[in-house]
Amino acid sequence: MRHILLTFPLLALVGCATHRPVAVVAPPPPALAAAMPTKVVETRYEVRGYREAANPSIRHEAHAIYRQTHVPLNANESGETVPRTAFAPASYAPLPAAAELNAELTNQKAITGELRGMKVAMAETQQRMETQYAQLVRQSAEAAKLREQLEAERNRLRNGGPTPPAESVVSNTTASTEAKW
Repeated sequence: MRHILLTFPLLALVGCATHRPVAVVAPPPPALAAAMPTKVVETRYEVRGYREAANPSIRHEAHAIYRQTHVPLNANESGETVPRTAFAPASYAPLPAAAELNAELTNQKAITGELRGMKVAMAETQQRMETQYAQLVRQSAEAAKLREQLEAERNRLRNGGPTPPAESVVSNTTASTEAKW
């Protein structure tokens, strides 16, 4: 039993150490049509300076890279390239105007206009309510004052006190200040 336990790890290591050869097949180069003659066009690409990822102590300065491309003989002769900065990337370029997008924008503008109108109407309603509340507070204070005067008059009449000269009680409320419910 002891020998089996000692040989099992050795067998596992030996089994892992065996490697089978793997056949690597390189993909065939792209087939060019035999009927179409081609020419080689060399394109220049500018590369900025950079540091190698594997070894940051190695720095590559900015330089040009040339790429050879096979193109048909009847291709445009100019072969000019434009810098990357000549065109805006797709993330910055606006989408083309579409009828659906315009309809949605029009709908959103209408909703925004309605919301602004509602906001103005609510502000006006709030102002009217605050005015009515202030009027009710004033009227409540006047009613409390009149109630106190009435109680004082009742107490004077019960006690049989002297009658003061008749005062004209004028209400400060007018038709325009009454609450309209």
